Formats: sequence, structure tokens, C-alpha cells
Amino acid sequence: MGSLGKTKELENEPVQNGGGKIEERRHQWRFDTLQIHAGLEENPVHGHITLPIYNTASFKFEKLSDMNNALEDMSAPENKHLYSRLSNPTNDGAERRITALEDGADGLVYSSGTAAVYAILVSLAGMGDNVIVSTGLHGGTFKQFRKAGAQLGIEARFCDTNDLERVRQVINDRTRFIFVESLANPKLSVPDYDGLIAIAHSPNLKIPLVVDATFTACGYFCQPAQYGADIIVHSASKWIAGHGTTIAGAIVETGRSDWQSNRTRFPRLHGEDPDLKKFDVSQDNWYKTAGDKAFIRYLKNDVLRDTGSCLSPYASQQLFIGLETLSVRCERQEKTTRSIAHWLRAHPRVAWVGYLGFEDHPYHHLALKYLQRGFGTVITLGLIGGGEMAEKIIDAFKLIITTTNVGDSKTLCNHHWSGVNKHYSKEENEEMGVTEDLIRLSLGLEDLQDIIWDFEQAFDQAQL
Repeated sequence: MGSLGKTKELENEPVQNGGGKIEERRHQWRFDTLQIHAGLEENPVHGHITLPIYNTASFKFEKLSDMNNALEDMSAPENKHLYSRLSNPTNDGAERRITALEDGADGLVYSSGTAAVYAILVSLAGMGDNVIVSTGLHGGTFKQFRKAGAQLGIEARFCDTNDLERVRQVINDRTRFIFVESLANPKLSVPDYDGLIAIAHSPNLKIPLVVDATFTACGYFCQPAQYGADIIVHSASKWIAGHGTTIAGAIVETGRSDWQSNRTRFPRLHGEDPDLKKFDVSQDNWYKTAGDKAFIRYLKNDVLRDTGSCLSPYASQQLFIGLETLSVRCERQEKTTRSIAHWLRAHPRVAWVGYLGFEDHPYHHLALKYLQRGFGTVITLGLIGGGEMAEKIIDAFKLIITTTNVGDSKTLCNHHWSGVNKHYSKEENEEMGVTEDLIRLSLGLEDLQDIIWDFEQAFDQAQL
């Protein structure tokens, strides 16, 4: 079988048609196959069948002219690797696999999800610009847009992005993108892709819809590209890595619209960076060179090169290996999530459960429209006794781990009100879906009955 070295290649099989003529039948690999075979080297020198760790800082050139050509465009596929801060064969494999699973055109890995979001912000917006940001957002990302954006002179205009009329009202000629989460952390809201795409891709706007798709597990529960999303960003530390071993981020450009052709709003992609005009230096026209891959080319040649937020090849291999079991993990975790959500809802100590699979969840109808293979592996819940009881129960767990992470093979919990969200106002927390009693629960691969036992013994310890 041929290697799926590129994003989503087709395997050609010789077949005989009715007239006896030999033709090639083209077959498109399915999701479960892509996560195992996409990104493997096409012609491995030693015949290896997995992705090696290329532990080198730089790469050898036979001629100085070859190295200088590589410097001209470090992301061009015809050029070899130059320096591991910019690209590395192990990173390339991870990028191809992630891009394939998100049905994208091109991708780039980063040192963290936060670094990836920051790269999108600084590459597409500048001083005096604004971005539209969903209030259904992780607290850390909310802070990043509000504080880091302000320091750069970029205004983050927060709003309920499913209120399409409000989105239209806050957009102006300095708006550079719309940012949402595919499944909001911890609000568990789902964006209205059709409505947002109609706005973002309108002829008088032509800006990208950027989706943090971390909670939909690299295409398993949702592929935002299928609904028109332009840029996908991940905290790859979660479901992609899958085992809590690695800090990493990823960006995927989907090629779903021609937003990159918008010279007025995105001059840097067209060799017209306004910050460089006063220096009278030549600039690369990435759109002319690469078309709908201009954004990733610009990220790699300019933003990644200047910020140095590269991912190590060790971490990239962890992502690569982690993805091989993505479907197996998510299928088991989703089943456990569904079962524990129903069990908790029926428990007398539980006041409420936030689970997208419940028909009365406010985003259930959008989940049915846009999600696949279930409703994710994270739920939220509140207990009789409020925030004080939440903290007691969390401290009483013996199996369930208290931590800030999600998407691990282990079941994890957190209390946002007293931790990551404690510096926000009550109104801001409510917009993000955070209440004083909320516990976020990310389900792992343990036996369901052991998770239930842990809740029961915690309830016994923390009496009302």
C-alpha cells in the first residue's frame, strides 16, 4: 500500500472496465485510516514504517546556492529543510496528519495552542484593527485576546457570535477575522457555522472564520472545514496527543474560500506589509506564489521565523503517535461520557448536568446539525450545595484527577470559578458559561463503574 505522505492522497488501483480496458480506480482513504497512515514518509531511506525523530538543529547543503534558494522560501515543498526552528521532517509528518484529519489544505505545528492563537492574531491583524471573538471561550483565550490584543493595538470585540445580527453590527472595515470555538470550553456552546460563514464570506467582507476546534478532537466529532471554516487551530496537547504528555499547538488552513485574495484587509499576504513600507525593503507576495496556501507560507516564513515558537521533533512525534488511536479513544470516551451524564442527572446530589446530548441543552439542535459520532467527551455539572460543595467533592476524588487539562486518557476535573476564571467579573464568567458551582469533567478511558464508584465515595465523604 502506498504512503499517504501528503494531506489526503488517493490510492490508485488498476481495474478492468466492461470493455476490457484497464483503468485506475481512485479511492479516498477514510478518517480512521488517515489517522494511521497520513504523514508517513513516502520513500523512507531505511524502510521504517513509523515517523522517526529527526534530532538535528540544521540541515546540510551541498552547495551554497542551494541553501540560499531555500532561504528564499523556507516553506516551498520543493526546498529541503534548512533549520529546525522553521521546519523539520518530524514536524512535517505531524502537520500532514493533522491537516488530513481536519480536511485541510496545509498546516503548521506550534509550541502550544496559545502560541498558535497568538500567531493567527499577529499575522492577520495589526494596530488599529479589530477581531470579532465569541464570548463562549476558554478563560485563557479570553485573556489572551483582551490583554495581548490590547498591547498590540488590536481590539477584541467580544459578543455572542450566534447572535448573527450583533455580529453584523460590530463588524467594520478594520475587522480582520471572526473567532469561535467548535465546542466552547466550558460553556459547551456550538457555533452556527452556516450563519457565520454567510457573514464572513460575503463579497463586501471576505474575512476568515477561525475555529478553535480543540474540543471536537481533530475532526472526530466535527470537521469545521466541511461547513466552510477557513482556519482551524488546536491545542494539540489535548485529544491529538491524547495522553497528557505533550504541550503543542497546530494551525490548519482549509482552502474553503478565497479570503486570502483580499489585499485590502490582508496586505501582508500580498507583499504589502504597512509596517515595512518606511524601510523600503522588498517583500514576498505569498498569495501570488502560493494562492490559498499563502497564509501558512507567511506564518512559516515570517511569523514563526520571527517569534521562534516552534515545536520540537520529540513533541511532534508524540502528536503523530497519539493520533493513531484517536478514534478508538474518542469512541470509548464518548460512550462513557453519555453514560455518566445520564447517571449524574439522575443522582439526588446533582443539581444539573450540562451535556450536549440532552434534548433540553440550549445548543442540542446545533450539535445535531454540526457534530458527528456523538456529543464530545466533556460535560459540566453543578451539585446541591453550590460552589462550596463542588470544591469538597473535587478534593474527595480518589480516581478522578484535579488538573487544568482535558482530552487525556485519564478522567480529569476542574473548578473554573475558583481557578482559571477567578479574575473575571461575574458578568464575564456568565458569558463564558462559568458559574460558581460548575465542575468540568473530561472523561477518560477508565471503566465506567470505577468512575461511578469515585463519585459515590466522594459523595459519602462530603455530606450535605
